[in-house]
Amino acid sequence: MHYEPQHPYARVQDVLEESLLFFRRICHENHNPYLDNRGGNWLLPTALGTLRPTYLVPASMAVGGDLQQVSYFLVVGFRELKDFYPDVLVANLKKSGALQAHCRLNSLMVSAGGGELSPNTLAHRLENPRVLVRIVDQIKPHLLPGAVLLFPPVLGERWDSRVAKNLAENLGHPVYEVANIPPALPGQRLQQMLLHHVKGQGVEVVIGCTVNGARVAGKRCTEVQATGAGKKIRIFAKTVVLATGSFLGGGLESEPGKAWESIFRLPVETGREKWSARDFLAMEGHLFNQMGIKVNEYLQPVDDQGQVIIENVLITGANLAGCNYPIEKCGNGVAVASGYKAGKLAGEAGE
Repeated sequence: MHYEPQHPYARVQDVLEESLLFFRRICHENHNPYLDNRGGNWLLPTALGTLRPTYLVPASMAVGGDLQQVSYFLVVGFRELKDFYPDVLVANLKKSGALQAHCRLNSLMVSAGGGELSPNTLAHRLENPRVLVRIVDQIKPHLLPGAVLLFPPVLGERWDSRVAKNLAENLGHPVYEVANIPPALPGQRLQQMLLHHVKGQGVEVVIGCTVNGARVAGKRCTEVQATGAGKKIRIFAKTVVLATGSFLGGGLESEPGKAWESIFRLPVETGREKWSARDFLAMEGHLFNQMGIKVNEYLQPVDDQGQVIIENVLITGANLAGCNYPIEKCGNGVAVASGYKAGKLAGEAGE
């Protein structure tokens, strides 16, 4: 096993297992369970027919552990949804080598009532029981013994939706969603569920505001500044958790040869190499994906000499330096573990 001391996992290894158990408990309590594959990764079919390794998945997508046991896949698409092509999924999944030699794969297009729909609009429509009955009637003639059905990730808009369960019960066969490109409904459902949970815990959530600055006195943040609904908002807290993301999310900014964090202007290590590889899909990834803020074991930002820059600001997720999320497939794991540790540290500081 290769150990990388600068990787974010090295900073959160003390809470890694604990954080995953905490995350799964919250999901279970809010009726949106996330499952592991007997302690290993799932290999999830994607909309392109490739296989994506993932440690935890929502129950509606947990098909990866059973691929070798399936004798018949029926891939179902919707005429109203233009960004999902069952024939492409079938063709590439056949070539993947993950299925048993005699596994049959067929595709089927069904109608959810007409029109051209976005994933969210289609997911909302499928929560109508009468629409679901029409879908079931179109699928039943194409079922064979042992069939497993694969759908695009549109089986319900809400995190507590029963669309996938109702389809499986009415069809008498397992029903799963496949992974698709973002923005995808499973992530939106998780966001809804987490917001529901934290509000239930008494957390004040301000939607639609933009944090655009902060005041720092010495080595402590004394105020965070934001704008929203046409007014300025001043936020005071003993501890501030930074979770603004990398370049794509606006958490990091850059100009030729230089990069920095956008709120506190924290330094970002860029290295002496080129920021990107020559090939867009280079197997080693791009250096800019590894850029971020250096931290100590308490997730506090530090300079090149390891000295703390701001004591009461904790860095999490894609703001952290040291890992190549697209290549290592660890973005969500780092987010869960670092967010959990930051929450614990903030709680201890507030006692």
